[in-house]
Amino acid sequence: MIRELVGLVVRKPQKQQFMLRIYALIGLVGTALVMLGVGVSAGPLFIVLALAFALALVEWLAHYRHAHNGLASKVFDTSSNGIMITDSHNIVLTVNPAFTAITGYTAEDMIGKNPRLLSSGRQDQAFYEKLWQSIKTDGMWQGEIWNRNKDGAVFVEWLTINAVKNIKGETTHHIAIFSDITERKEQTDRLEYLATHDPLTGLANRALFSELLNKALSEARRSKSSVAILFLDIDKFKQINDTFGHYIGDLLLQHVANSLLKLLRAGDIVARQGGDEFIMALPNLSSPQAAILLAEKILRTLEEPCTLNGQALKVTTSIGIALFPEDGTEIGQLMQSADIALYRAKQAGRNNFQLFKPSSLEPRQ
Repeated sequence: MIRELVGLVVRKPQKQQFMLRIYALIGLVGTALVMLGVGVSAGPLFIVLALAFALALVEWLAHYRHAHNGLASKVFDTSSNGIMITDSHNIVLTVNPAFTAITGYTAEDMIGKNPRLLSSGRQDQAFYEKLWQSIKTDGMWQGEIWNRNKDGAVFVEWLTINAVKNIKGETTHHIAIFSDITERKEQTDRLEYLATHDPLTGLANRALFSELLNKALSEARRSKSSVAILFLDIDKFKQINDTFGHYIGDLLLQHVANSLLKLLRAGDIVARQGGDEFIMALPNLSSPQAAILLAEKILRTLEEPCTLNGQALKVTTSIGIALFPEDGTEIGQLMQSADIALYRAKQAGRNNFQLFKPSSLEPRQ
């Protein structure tokens, strides 16, 4: 009889529930008989009660497992995160609908394939070796990874990979859960960019320039090399703004920024100081003459006529130069020296450069 019941439990779920209720009822009847004092042999009654209890417990466990599996299935199907399950050899077994929505790849596209199908090529082999080593030693990996969807577009995802192990500690599956964070990362990168760059010209702003210059000066102290600081502003910029409007003025600032970028060496630093003022740092100078040659080249380049939005312009600039360590050993002192030299260039008639020389002159207010 017990063997028959096991067969019912395994093979016929609906009949199983019916029979379980019958035997549970028998158990209740037996209990009632005992309580009423009706003469029933203790041995068979005990067996019936035990069997009724066991069957009720089996039914409850089956119901719990069914409900638990159903809930897990719903989570898998309705999750907004992409989910991919692979075997121990990293072959895809299944993916959920969110995976398809994010990547464009259907379950049919992925099942039986290796997840490297999604690779964007932005991470090198060393990155993936470190990833899998983490999974091997820690049982999981989490971080940002760049992948490519079915249409070829690259996106960044926040990915968690967990290893599933059996009771022997052997990895049987990998479960990858990820969300598309491309838009959020772009917003974060944009905010970080705006915090360190001038939005009009794209050059470094004062904060980033100071940070980069501080590193350059530290290296110069170690290597006992020279650094030049060049202050530059556009002559009569206010007059240009008043005559042609701020739009043309903005185009001129962008033109100057692009011209400076083309003239500087790799490793040189250029920033917009504010208004029409630009500042440059030239590390690892072989001699002060190198700064002078660059200043002359800047003057020649920027005085060439340019056309901005159909408006022909010819502008000139003035440049002040200070040298590390001769004209200052700290950022503030060097920038003040370059500012004084720029003031002298303005006083000398504009469209020229001046090297800093100790004097009673104060920097411009």
